[in-house]
Amino acid sequence: MNEPVQKRAVFFIGGYDPKTPRAFFDRLRKEISRFDALWEYQSSVSPVVEAADCHVGTVTIATQAPKEGWSTATDFSFLCLDKMVLSDFARPLPVRLARYLWTFMDFVISGAALRFFARAWRFGLYFLYPFLMLICFFVAGYAAKQVTVRWLGPASWLVGISVFGAALWTLGKRWSVAHLMDLWSFSLDFIRGKRPDADALLQRFAEEIVASVHAGSYDEVILIGHSTGGMLMIDTAARCLSIESAFPDLAGKVVLLTLGSTALKAGFHPAGRHFRKAVQHLADNGRLNWVEIQCLTDAINFYKTNPVSDIGLNPKPGGTFPIVRTVKVRDMLQPDTYARIKRNLFRVHYQYVFANTKRYWYDFFQICCGPIYLSTRINDATPGKILKCKGNLE
Repeated sequence: MNEPVQKRAVFFIGGYDPKTPRAFFDRLRKEISRFDALWEYQSSVSPVVEAADCHVGTVTIATQAPKEGWSTATDFSFLCLDKMVLSDFARPLPVRLARYLWTFMDFVISGAALRFFARAWRFGLYFLYPFLMLICFFVAGYAAKQVTVRWLGPASWLVGISVFGAALWTLGKRWSVAHLMDLWSFSLDFIRGKRPDADALLQRFAEEIVASVHAGSYDEVILIGHSTGGMLMIDTAARCLSIESAFPDLAGKVVLLTLGSTALKAGFHPAGRHFRKAVQHLADNGRLNWVEIQCLTDAINFYKTNPVSDIGLNPKPGGTFPIVRTVKVRDMLQPDTYARIKRNLFRVHYQYVFANTKRYWYDFFQICCGPIYLSTRINDATPGKILKCKGNLE
């Protein structure tokens, strides 16, 4: 096997969630404790160091395996979307509803929604979910109006509207309908180049990534995007190349890793020209590797697709780009854990970035904190195969 990774940098963009760096790393610490217990490792996580405006949080994770004789240090940086997401959530509910309905119509009329169903029908159902729930809320409101019209006459419409609004305000929060409404509205605005706040944030993050890699002398650098973060990290990786054309040569290995990515929602939209240009920029570079991890059980990803060729772009010469691998959540988890989460749409979607409870070739924390290079892990991606690495401990 290769010599072990001793120093690694991970740069991470998650989904469209209101999570601060401290909240993110609190969860990460809990997951790393499970990772240590599973693999018999010992890890420590440093206090969070936040940027002046709190848009990036960084920790150093030191992991060692006394029985196997290796140790690694990982500088893990998390891009915080908290302020941006919360500003979207703060809009009046009628405004959020109107923006979402416009967004839904845009995806349908443009043909993007049809492409979702043609390439990944489960993702198509996920796209429909908030709209279908709004229909249910409307039916409840209309039923209330019909029941009260005999006594209230035209005023019964106020009852119907109130019931609809109450359902959206309460059940919409509980069932993530309002969250997904804002997610789709944000996605369309980003695709159409109407989110200058997101553009500025990604540009700053790209600049910080390039500066950190220049200064870090890393054996491996991994740019990770999960869910909507896959779309954002692809954009960020292209920005890194624009800032420094030799970016992939600044460390031993530099890899883009997208997990359960929803990036094709941008690729399939006719207005996603900027996104497709970013993807082609990655392909044309020829030196930045890209790994895409997909899962059938997860409805919130484009299973068995290629995020380059499926949007009509040309892969890099002489190689597969990206390398696409599929995983099975069932094989990551003990049977009781899998039985508990398998019907929870969002919990399954987050398993990509949670600790496993069963040893498996795909393990988020092995990728981030283990001794094996991601390229080696992916090339040897065989179910049931556990990779070993000779140690670097003295």
